[in-house]
Amino acid sequence: MDKYQQPYKGVVIKLLLETEGRIMLCLDATYTGVDVPSRFKKDTNLMLILNVNMPNPIDIGVDSVCSELRFGGIPHYCKIPYDAIWSAFNPDTNHGMMWPDSMPEEALKQHGLAPLNELTLPPKIVKKPVKKSKKATPFQVIDGGASAKKTNQKPAGKPKLKIVD
Repeated sequence: MDKYQQPYKGVVIKLLLETEGRIMLCLDATYTGVDVPSRFKKDTNLMLILNVNMPNPIDIGVDSVCSELRFGGIPHYCKIPYDAIWSAFNPDTNHGMMWPDSMPEEALKQHGLAPLNELTLPPKIVKKPVKKSKKATPFQVIDGGASAKKTNQKPAGKPKLKIVD
């Protein structure tokens, strides 16, 4: 596999299920061939949980993953083509993989992966410019044991950093 090629999605999903036990699939439900309940068909950021302890088998096929899933207690046989899946991971451990090339534009923006010139930041996130001075530093070390070394006392702990405004 060359450095730009990513592993086959079916192999990743199978490996994650075998090693992690449960995974979350992030997918674009608007993609052609996705079969989910109609109320989710417009969701470009649909997240579905697969678990090896589910009562129905999970079919990891050549071009899609299929299984009967429950939505609010109502079963629905779902078919998810691999091309619609843009991430597969264990939500407890965050082990998994993301395929940004498969992400729809809305999901790219939502997850902060779109180019910055396309994103609009809320006003609260925009920070005031910091005045730079040769005398001031943006942080200082809070004594956590440095002075104890000089007096041969037991250190109080590791030094910590404090932001200085």
